[in-house]
Amino acid sequence: MNADGQEFLHDMVIQLDDTIRKLVAEEIALTKKIGADRATELKEFWKQDLSAEEDLEFRRTLDHWDKELLRIWARSKRAHHTRAQVGQTLMKLNTGLQAAKGH
Repeated sequence: MNADGQEFLHDMVIQLDDTIRKLVAEEIALTKKIGADRATELKEFWKQDLSAEEDLEFRRTLDHWDKELLRIWARSKRAHHTRAQVGQTLMKLNTGLQAAKGH
């Protein structure tokens, strides 16, 4: 990979880390707003620990803030996944570069 590609990946890591920090702050603020008990219930729903019947009933109780917290968790999961992929790519590149220098 050329230098521009590596720079792009490094910039992506910085942006993803910033996004993750913002999402954590949003999650904390929203959890305080809706309360720890409700956040725990939403976490069970998020982890799909409910039966099909419980899931359907629970969906009927979701309000705007509940849905917003679920969206934050979804965005956070995607950001963490992408960050891990980019990190792995950079590690492979660095390993390849070190191996090339050693030969």
